Amino acid sequence: MRAHLSSVNERAGAGYTELDIGRSSNGYAWLVTLTSTGSGSNVRVEKAVEDDSVSEPELRFAIARCTT
Repeated sequence: MRAHLSSVNERAGAGYTELDIGRSSNGYAWLVTLTSTGSGSNVRVEKAVEDDSVSEPELRFAIARCTT
């Protein structure tokens, strides 16, 4: 993700990774949660704040590039 988007911060826990994407005065613009499953990974995306630092099409493109 870092190769495709700026301002990516990563946190990992037991079976999951969270990516905070984008920056704003209120924190991050998007929260992407990756969870391991038996058949691959689940990707959950949440818009955290109204912020245009990373647009939805830009985020979708970056996720698609990382999952193929």
